Amino acid sequence: MAADDFPPVRYVSDLLPWESPTFIPGSPHNLPSRPEPGLQTTSRNTVSGDTLSIREVYRYASVTSLSQVIGTTSIKFLDQPIGKRNFLGFRNASTSNQIIYIDFSSQASISSWLQLTPGTTILFDTVVPQDDLYAIADAAGGQLAYAYSTFGG
Repeated sequence: MAADDFPPVRYVSDLLPWESPTFIPGSPHNLPSRPEPGLQTTSRNTVSGDTLSIREVYRYASVTSLSQVIGTTSIKFLDQPIGKRNFLGFRNASTSNQIIYIDFSSQASISSWLQLTPGTTILFDTVVPQDDLYAIADAAGGQLAYAYSTFGG
């Protein structure tokens, strides 16, 4: 074949590269679309040989962050979610020495399992409690900062 048999090679665009950027602009366009949560995993039935595929899609956390003054009377500060929580965190933001006690599904008291001294932070992001949450402080004026995320059940 002779070189004359091929059409001449040309640029797709006559614009110089800096006049025609070929990159995608920054946020929010550079993020993948958010998948809906689902459950999927793979297992094989040893009797029939059938394969069942089940896999859990990563769930993004849309965090809500709040703060509340806690006194010496137990209060419910977060209801059980309608869907499922996938993130939950607490911080004792008290500027004095109030200790905050948190209980799950029942009124908090100074004998509750979770005790937060000033400045202590607790984060649940793998196994996340789904219960109603209650708090009490050992002295008036405790400050509880908390954050949570939920997704449809």
